[in-house]
Amino acid sequence: MKTLIALCLVSLAATGAQAQELLGQTFYMNGRLESTRFSDGDVERFITYYPNGRIQAMGMFRDGRRDGVWRQFAESGAVLAEARFAAGHRTGVWEFRNEANVLKGRLTYSEGRLTAGEQFDPQGGPIAQRTY
Repeated sequence: MKTLIALCLVSLAATGAQAQELLGQTFYMNGRLESTRFSDGDVERFITYYPNGRIQAMGMFRDGRRDGVWRQFAESGAVLAEARFAAGHRTGVWEFRNEANVLKGRLTYSEGRLTAGEQFDPQGGPIAQRTY
């Protein structure tokens, strides 16, 4: 988790010398951070956390619309899903994995429309494929 937080901080720092502004935070009953939102120039970023403190999800909005890479994590820290948005539209390749990092599915979007989908077996081998 420390590595992921460090990567997030490095990527945020690389966006330029713009000041970040904390927009809000929520906390679990145990006092741990549940979510945080902050602005980074014209982007609003969010991070949500599990009650144990590990990151649950992260993403960003630009002009009120989903933008950039969004990730969802298992409590173990494994990346379960990675999706991409451009100005609120689904775009690129979305991947879904299990906690063992085995690919479960893949969706491909172009200009906000689903163009292809793939499903994989528990070992990561392809079992179904469809073009739209």
